[in-house]
Amino acid sequence: MVRLLLLALIICAGLLLGPMLMDQKGYVLIAFNDWTIESSVVVLVMVIFLFYAGLQLLEWAVVNLLSLWGRTRHWFGWRRHQLAREKTLSSLLDLASGRFDLAEKNSARYANLSDQPILNYLTAANAAQRLGKKQQRDKYLESAALIDSDDSALIVTRLKLLVDEQEFEAAATWLAQQPVTSKQPQLMRLALQVYQATAQWELVLPLVHPLLKQQQISQQQCLQFEVEAHCGLLGNIAQQDIEKLTPAFKDLSRKLRNNIDIFTHYAKLNIKSDRYDVVEDEIFKRLRKNMHCALIALLSEVPEEAAQLSSDKLIALEKQYPQEVMIPQTIARLLSKLRCWEQTKVWTLKAIELAPSAGLYHQLAHAQQELGEKNGALSSYNNALAYL
Repeated sequence: MVRLLLLALIICAGLLLGPMLMDQKGYVLIAFNDWTIESSVVVLVMVIFLFYAGLQLLEWAVVNLLSLWGRTRHWFGWRRHQLAREKTLSSLLDLASGRFDLAEKNSARYANLSDQPILNYLTAANAAQRLGKKQQRDKYLESAALIDSDDSALIVTRLKLLVDEQEFEAAATWLAQQPVTSKQPQLMRLALQVYQATAQWELVLPLVHPLLKQQQISQQQCLQFEVEAHCGLLGNIAQQDIEKLTPAFKDLSRKLRNNIDIFTHYAKLNIKSDRYDVVEDEIFKRLRKNMHCALIALLSEVPEEAAQLSSDKLIALEKQYPQEVMIPQTIARLLSKLRCWEQTKVWTLKAIELAPSAGLYHQLAHAQQELGEKNGALSSYNNALAYL
């Protein structure tokens, strides 16, 4: 830029001074040894101008000649990068359109030349999984991890691929190796699926409320996850030490203790462990307040020695809920444990009057067989067929 400005100034000076110098008769004499040069002032100025212009042209030619090799050499690299960009975009379109073999081939081939090599490897990993090539998928993921193992897109994609293939154990192992669980909503949602599938209930609870705040799950889903997690934790405690089950249940908040699903699971664990006496009073206390079919059905699993007392309490409860078929049905099952077949038949018939079903007719037929009523049992079996 400076040279062009200087050249412009020289031209302007020549245009201004040229006519003035033409009127002058002066001359310039240059002598060097035996060489002598004589010229007018105007000619000398023009020679100097042409000489300077020649130097500028020579410099431009030399510089461009020297840079020609560099520009030619880098052109091939630029072309390869341009091709890599085009193949990266086309691979994403191939993946979306179901051309998985082409998507894997192009994305993996041009990963080293791509501006976003992680994107290439993730595209290739997705395509490889769709083709059933799990080992190749893992290789692509490892190649992406070598570039940036903390990249959020890599973490989410890896976990999503494992979840899609229901490789929950592998996903849980990989998550356990991560130093810090990301607060990214999509990753937390996937982690919740993994922990739920692998019954890691102690890890499910910390994710539920943050996901609710981020509006990733609804209030109802939050409650379902929370109930399922607490039921799972109570089950783990019962397996390890049944004596710690009741203290663990009492340590829950009042809201959770009053949740009928959690209490039903807690009661079921006690009944299976021959600790029906621990929950019996609480079961009927809740039933007197509200009708809960799950609790009623649970009573049919009580031990034989508690069947008579439970059936008597249910008979008293039946007056409070005369239209609930679960009560006479459960009474009949408890009486069948005591081999009171006549009473079993009476209560089964009462349940059939409320809501006939194949199961009730089978229950009635069994009682009739025990009473020796073969024709009645055969008729009950025939009636059951109408409800299958």
